[in-house]
Amino acid sequence: MLLQFRGGRLIPAALAIIVMGLGLLPADASSASISHPYKTTGGLPNGSLVVLDATHSDYVQPANVKNASRLLGVAVADGESLLAVDSNQGTTQVATNGNASALVSTVNGDVHLGDQITASPFNGVGMKATAGGEVLGLAQSALDDHTQGTITEMVTDTAGKSRQITVGLVRVNIAVSSHGDKADGDLTGPQKVVHLLTGHEVSTLRALISLLVALVALLALVTLIYASIYGSIIAVGRNPLAKYTIFRTLGSVLGMAVLTALVAGVTLFLLLR
Repeated sequence: MLLQFRGGRLIPAALAIIVMGLGLLPADASSASISHPYKTTGGLPNGSLVVLDATHSDYVQPANVKNASRLLGVAVADGESLLAVDSNQGTTQVATNGNASALVSTVNGDVHLGDQITASPFNGVGMKATAGGEVLGLAQSALDDHTQGTITEMVTDTAGKSRQITVGLVRVNIAVSSHGDKADGDLTGPQKVVHLLTGHEVSTLRALISLLVALVALLALVTLIYASIYGSIIAVGRNPLAKYTIFRTLGSVLGMAVLTALVAGVTLFLLLR
C-alpha cells in the first residue's frame, strides 16, 4: 500500500488502516498516572498523539508536525490509567503524564530507549525528535524494522520520494516540554555526561559503555604516543645512524594510534546516535 503526504499530513484513512493492522491495544498497554476526558470531532485510536483543538474548547485532535506546539498527551482507553478524571461516555481519555503506549513511526529514524518523541507528519503518530519543538516525552522501549508487533508501509513524501517506514507501539514516559528541556535531575550521572556532550539522552547502559570506550581509547592513545616518541628519542640518541629506521617505526606506531582513534570514534558514534 502506498501512502502519500499531503501538505505535511498523511491521508486521513491511513492512520485507521495502520491501527487496524496493529490490532490496538493490548490490555496492559498503558499505565498512565492520570488521564482527562476530552471531546473529539472524530474517532481517535488508542495510542494516538493528540493536541488541544485551537477552535473548540475541551476538544482534542490528532497531533502532527503543523500543530505540535499544542501537544497534550496520548489517547488511552477507559480504565487504562490509574486515575481517570470525570470519565464520561462519548469522551476520549487523554494521558498527560506517567507511562503510556503511543503510536510511533520510524519516519525520522529508528527509535532507541531514551529518545525524545514528538509529532510526525502522520496524524496521531509520533517519531523521534531531532530538532527544536515540543516533545511528548522519552521512549521507554525501542522501535525498528525488527520490533515485534509492528507493520511496515511504503510512503511517498511531498517531493515524490518513496521510502519504507515502520509503525508500532512505543512505551513513552509522558512529560510534554520543548526539545532538550528534560530536567537533568531525571538523568543518571553517565546520562548527564552524554547529554552534555551530545545534546540528547541515551540509556544508562549505552552511556556507561560509551564512557568506558572513550576512557580505554584515551589511555591507549596516550600510551602509544608517549611510548613511541620517548622511545624514538632515546634510540636516536644511542644510534644516530639508525634514525631513518627509527622514524619509520615511529610512523607505524602513530598510524596505529590514528586507527585506534578512528575505531573508537565509530564505536562511540554508533552507541550515541
